[in-house]
Amino acid sequence: MELSQIKYFVVLAQTLHFTRAAETCNVSQPALTRAIQKLEQELGGPLFLRERSHTQLTELGQLVRPSLERTLAAARDARSQADAFRRRETSPLRIGLEYSVPTAVLTPVLSALRRQNTEIELTLRQGSQAQLSEQMLAGEIDLSLLVNGPDLPERMHRWDMFSERYVLLCPPEHRFREHERVTVPDLAEECLLLHEDAACPLRRYVSDLFEQNGVRPRRQHFGSSLEQILEMVHASLGVSLAGERLPATAPVLRRPIDAEQATRSVVLAVVAGRQLGPTAALCVKLLRARAWTQDSKAEAA
Repeated sequence: MELSQIKYFVVLAQTLHFTRAAETCNVSQPALTRAIQKLEQELGGPLFLRERSHTQLTELGQLVRPSLERTLAAARDARSQADAFRRRETSPLRIGLEYSVPTAVLTPVLSALRRQNTEIELTLRQGSQAQLSEQMLAGEIDLSLLVNGPDLPERMHRWDMFSERYVLLCPPEHRFREHERVTVPDLAEECLLLHEDAACPLRRYVSDLFEQNGVRPRRQHFGSSLEQILEMVHASLGVSLAGERLPATAPVLRRPIDAEQATRSVVLAVVAGRQLGPTAALCVKLLRARAWTQDSKAEAA
């Protein structure tokens, strides 16, 4: 059963006149007649009674008419929605941020996006790299900022955004205020405040760092968000680590980590070959065009 056959049936059911129906459908009368006959063969019986110049629906025609009219209306509605989708100037924007990548890195880009598009429908999600990658592949997230690593799926297309050092966070009165840099053995003596999810890149970094240096943490506390961890730092419950682009959170003191591997790279990831909506595509463009190096210099100043 073809959509054109359904259209011809509906028009003919309304006009009950083969010639006028053919003109309305912009086809020849023989073509319309053949389409109706084919539809009748598929449905197993005549749909119209033809009595000289008079045409009327059969009982079967009356029975199937509501269903075929709904089918035609649904097809037209779908086409209308598709046309509107292609013409749209805005679309939902769903961004994923891997644990420890602060939302603040998006602020300049989101501000620029807001100036260009006042109808943003924004959703921010935080999770592990595996969780966000799965959601991107499932079409639930448009793009993500992730810590670059070997586990990123091959289907992800990525662009380098920025590199940053890991820094230690501690209360201002902490003994590390006298240190220019903090060594791994010194760090191991402290109570570490980490994300409860072992997939957090900062937590993985600390574990690898301790393993490489043959030390173990004295004690650890865990939180489910960066906000909770910072509050624990403020309360002098321990020390934590963060990327240096984490916005200033007075009265927290920052100190560099004295280790060979003390930097990380953050990438923008999207599903390769997948077309993005206009808002997400613009966001990717703005992210890629941003002068991240200049931002880092400004923050350091």
